[in-house]
Amino acid sequence: MSIVEESLHAQREVWREITNRVSQLSTHELSPENPKRILLFGLGSSHYAARLAAFSLMRDKSRPRVPMIACSSMAIGHEVIPSKGDWVFGFSHRGKSKPTTDALELCDRAGAFTILVAANGIEGSEATRYVLNTTPLERCEPHTMSVTGAICAVTTLMIGAKAAEEWDALRSFPDPDLNLFRDRAQMGPSVIMGEWEGEWLAREGALKLMEMARLPVRVFGSEEYFHGPLFSVAPGDPIWHVAMAKDSRMNEIKSSYRIDVRGASPLSWVPAMVELQWLSLAVALNRGVNPDDPFA
Repeated sequence: MSIVEESLHAQREVWREITNRVSQLSTHELSPENPKRILLFGLGSSHYAARLAAFSLMRDKSRPRVPMIACSSMAIGHEVIPSKGDWVFGFSHRGKSKPTTDALELCDRAGAFTILVAANGIEGSEATRYVLNTTPLERCEPHTMSVTGAICAVTTLMIGAKAAEEWDALRSFPDPDLNLFRDRAQMGPSVIMGEWEGEWLAREGALKLMEMARLPVRVFGSEEYFHGPLFSVAPGDPIWHVAMAKDSRMNEIKSSYRIDVRGASPLSWVPAMVELQWLSLAVALNRGVNPDDPFA
């Protein structure tokens, strides 16, 4: 069994540990001031985790509404200017992403409350006010449980018991049949698309296909696809669609495989992310690529 598959099997227990631990924290213990604005950023999978965590916080109706910005670490100080009163979450699994640590330092100098979202045992710099630990360090580069684990930690911290209960419910979903997924995934898609959460799930799914299977996948928003990219798709090119209920292009996208996001709760998209992780592993196996080390 590959390291990737072991991590996928383990991640439900990882969620249990995170929710039990983070549920004991209070945001008022971290900072006596409520956030005036929340910034979330990272690079690669950490960027996509930041985007999806932000969607979950925005979908939650139980907490006070504050402005929220999710972006790449490269946007901080350029497109997004931090200020005093912000709560900022810098996502970096190993805590070594220089653009992310630089962004946290910039936020700290601006007077923001800085939180590094990183693996267990990682310590932040002097510019980090708090380290929100997530999962054990991943043992190979295609990050899986650390992506869902980072989102689990942030949503449990900021939403509280409601999020913890939903993560507990998500743990009841069984692991999929990998052989069935190999039949469904075949050799993988040429294009993945989606809208809102679906777009960032598609981007994370494409990244996993690149990392595990060395598959060059293009990613678009569902609406964006119809403004030029559709002309690049040849007949027979497999298209995967991460489908949200309100995706207005649902009936126009001729997908060979659809990953459905069902429900309207803050974390209703998590099963779709897990499905994409398993599908990426399935494609790697179908293509004869070692998912733990695609260059092997």
